[in-house]
Amino acid sequence: MQSKVIPIRKFEANSICGTLTHTSKMPCASYSLPTEACQTGFKMAQIKGSICSSCYANNGFYKMYQNTIKPAQFSRLDAINDPLWVDGMVALIGNDSYFRWHDSGDLQGVDHLQKIAQIADRLPKCLFWLPTREYSMIKQYIDQFGALPKNLIVRLSAMYPDKPVIIPKSLQGFSNITASNVHTSKPIGKPCVAPDQGGACVDCRACWSNAVISYKLH
Repeated sequence: MQSKVIPIRKFEANSICGTLTHTSKMPCASYSLPTEACQTGFKMAQIKGSICSSCYANNGFYKMYQNTIKPAQFSRLDAINDPLWVDGMVALIGNDSYFRWHDSGDLQGVDHLQKIAQIADRLPKCLFWLPTREYSMIKQYIDQFGALPKNLIVRLSAMYPDKPVIIPKSLQGFSNITASNVHTSKPIGKPCVAPDQGGACVDCRACWSNAVISYKLH
């Protein structure tokens, strides 16, 4: 007999998961984790010239308000291990049509990705976008579970400006696994329109599609 799912109220979900984040660019809510917990990203940050070495999530408003932002990010990081985290995130995202993982930080492991997939399965009317440099975690998940939910768009993020992502053969052929590049002058893929729109997505939703997107280095 299947167990009954008891919905969690949003104020309870906030205490479990922490609050969702709302950035000025995004047309939807997102979830923010500390860059210190990035695995591939932390290593790349030590390499001069890499995208992670000048990570936006360590500058600007993130740095200006780090005394309040960082504790909240680390609290969310701990929350991922809470057995009610998936239920809490489902309650917080609710009826939203779009959601982004993560405006700061990255995947922590295959278990983390599995939970994100469970949330996508529970919210089939919401389209999720997950940028990540953890290529191997995506592969491990695919090897174990066969495929990602169709409403979860995974973008393998570039390591260096002007060097396009090469999607590993093991991850090719999946309609919801694509790439994000970063350019200094000539786009490598569909250019992000935000720089021409005051730094905001406005009505663009290309990042939630299968298109290869190219972002201007900033």
